[in-house]
Amino acid sequence: MAQNTNLNISPYFDDFNSSKQFYKVLFNPGRPVQARELTTLQSLLQDQIETFGSHIFKEGSMVIPGGVTFDSQFYAVKLNQLNFGVDVSLYLSKLVGKKIKGEISGVTAIVQYVQSTNSEVEYPTIYVKYLDSDSNFIESTFTDGENLSCNEDIVYGNTNISANTAFA
Repeated sequence: MAQNTNLNISPYFDDFNSSKQFYKVLFNPGRPVQARELTTLQSLLQDQIETFGSHIFKEGSMVIPGGVTFDSQFYAVKLNQLNFGVDVSLYLSKLVGKKIKGEISGVTAIVQYVQSTNSEVEYPTIYVKYLDSDSNFIESTFTDGENLSCNEDIVYGNTNISANTAFA
């Protein structure tokens, strides 16, 4: 977007004019850099970026093709607030990107996003993408009330929950 403010006034004295097609600012060697030179240099760079942008993109056009997508394989798993007396919200953020497994079902999933409790959410919630079903190919989601474990250590503060130990 073009700048409409006239900066060719005190204290800036920006006399850059794109119609003159000057693309170089010369500095006097052995003398301090002047504010006017720096202002002109900024205007020159801003004009070059604006010229390139208006050449490549029409006003109001999308930069990259966009659209609405819907992932139907994205599931929410509500957790109990406490696990062995420890508040799970203390380490919930450390689960993002980790592979978890259900103790009873044997189902595995990757945690994509977590949400701690707040005024809108009653239980801590993890959002997962399921990877594998159980060994009998019957269960494809976690069973209600089962313990969940992570395939790697969960470290938060000075505490460590070992791999394959129930975290929720």
